[in-house]
Parts: sequence; C-alpha cells; structure tokens
Amino acid sequence: MDSEIMSTSPDGRYTVRTTPWEARNTLWVYPPEVVAQDTGRVVFRFADTHWSADSSTWESASRVRLALRKYPGGQPRGSVVACIDCALGTGEFEGRRMALASLEAVLDDALQAA
Repeated sequence: MDSEIMSTSPDGRYTVRTTPWEARNTLWVYPPEVVAQDTGRVVFRFADTHWSADSSTWESASRVRLALRKYPGGQPRGSVVACIDCALGTGEFEGRRMALASLEAVLDDALQAA
C-alpha cells in the first residue's frame, strides 16, 4: 500500500506520513514517520511498525504532537502522546526531552507502566 500524508507542518517543510497495514479484518495500523519535505530525510520513524498514530497536530512549524497506540493493545496503558521537534531533532514525553533515538524505548516503557 502507498503512504499517506496525515498532516503537514504550517510552513510545509515537514510531513507526517504513514503506510497503513491491515492487522485484522478492518483493523488498520498507521505507523507514522516524520519527513523533511525538501530533502526527503526521515526525521523520525519507529523501528517497530506496530505503533499507530491516531492523530498528528502541529504545535509550531517544526513541532508535532502524535497521539499513539501500539497494536495489538492490551498494555496497561492504552495510549501515549509524544512530541517531536524536527528542528532540534528531539522528542518529548511527559515533559521529558530526549534524543529521538531514545523516544521509542521510553514510549514502550510508558505503555507497560500502570
């Protein structure tokens, strides 16, 4: 399946794209990736394609808020919200800023916390 654009930053420099896949009959997973439009560089992508974005909201020209879940569900915490700052190359979760390379592990841990 082809990728879809979920949202575009206010200045058009970045997009959140997803390549949805059908996990079960009529249950779709939307793994997000944040891409710099001018170069095609992937700013952020989850290693595990089971992450699904429910929404992406741009807070500024370079900062996007992602509401996320992880298939198949059943974790103690059902969803998380993280921010990605494309200009700084950082992620943020619950007020804690970190390198984008650390974000996925932090979010995984948060889903497992009650």
